[in-house]
Amino acid sequence: MTETNEGVASAPAVEPPIWITHGEFGKRFFREAVTIGRIEDALAGMTGKGIKIGPVEIGPAGMAGFVAEGSVGEPTITPHPGEEVSYDLVVPASLSIVLRLGQEIRLQVGVEINLVLAARPAAPLRIVIEIPKITHRDVKLVFRAEALGAMWQWLLEPMGEVIRREVATRLNAMLSEADSMRGRIVDVAARINDTKENTDLNVEWITYDQFGERFFREAVTEQRIMENVSDLAGRQVDIGPLKAGPRGVAEVTANGQVREPVVTARQGGEFVSLDLVIPLGLDLVIAMGKDNRYEAAIDIPLVLTARPADPLVVVVEVTPPTAEEVAIELKAKGLRASFLGVVGGVKNEIAEQVASTVSEEVGDRTSRRVDIAERISGA
Repeated sequence: MTETNEGVASAPAVEPPIWITHGEFGKRFFREAVTIGRIEDALAGMTGKGIKIGPVEIGPAGMAGFVAEGSVGEPTITPHPGEEVSYDLVVPASLSIVLRLGQEIRLQVGVEINLVLAARPAAPLRIVIEIPKITHRDVKLVFRAEALGAMWQWLLEPMGEVIRREVATRLNAMLSEADSMRGRIVDVAARINDTKENTDLNVEWITYDQFGERFFREAVTEQRIMENVSDLAGRQVDIGPLKAGPRGVAEVTANGQVREPVVTARQGGEFVSLDLVIPLGLDLVIAMGKDNRYEAAIDIPLVLTARPADPLVVVVEVTPPTAEEVAIELKAKGLRASFLGVVGGVKNEIAEQVASTVSEEVGDRTSRRVDIAERISGA
């Protein structure tokens, strides 16, 4: 709160929105939604899974062989530099190996798989954490053995090649399991609409721009706008007293209620726009010597446009009507009222008053801002 010179508190001015593109909105949505913690949750099923290789024969005529057994460790995830929403993924594993060549020797192998995973938008409105297929070149090995003699050293290279390929194959199989893949897909449309998630594992990629635009078309619908304005119906409306006619000889008063608003989606256009008509039903009195009574039907047309704003906000802009756009119909109650000559001027006065009042009411965007980042963090 701030103080005026007179010492009266006044509300701080609301800063106008800083508009961003649908593409920027989509990218920021991903950066907010696809966090390290959420990726760790999606990959949690890998940790502790067993790996068993062999028995495998190696060397000339299979003169040597080995068996390896171990498990996958806890993945490490760090942000990857660049414009895309991506992360560096390190998957560790450890193997205990029994190597035989006439006699047996035991050794430990540390395994490390380095990948870059990306969060990508997919149709119709989904987030997919894409993990590239692992190749043997992505698998690094560190052999740990005490006093490994020269007779064993020549077996490490062929054995290492087998282990790298087998580890890559097994991890690819783990990541390709249906449950694992579903854990890396978020159906944003289902979250918005509180409906059953799309479990289709076939993926059709879209751009951040398409994601942002589809998000708005999914979130800002006729039904949701109606849910937000339906409570207007039945509200009491009082107008006046207004002076009208030549030299203000007539005094106008009106009272009544808001009727059921009507919302219609506009087709096409860069942003999601809807037409909102707020109808009023009023009993109107023009006092000019005697009271002249009318039934007044007033339609107030508004244009609602949903736009993305900085940092990650949905703002519904409202375009107020001009006086000329406010539709007013007066039905006279009584013969004298039907011949009253100031009716045209009265309609103009009411239209101007309504347009001015609506313009003031829609100037505050506070109630028409939705902080998407806040919604995501609370999800």
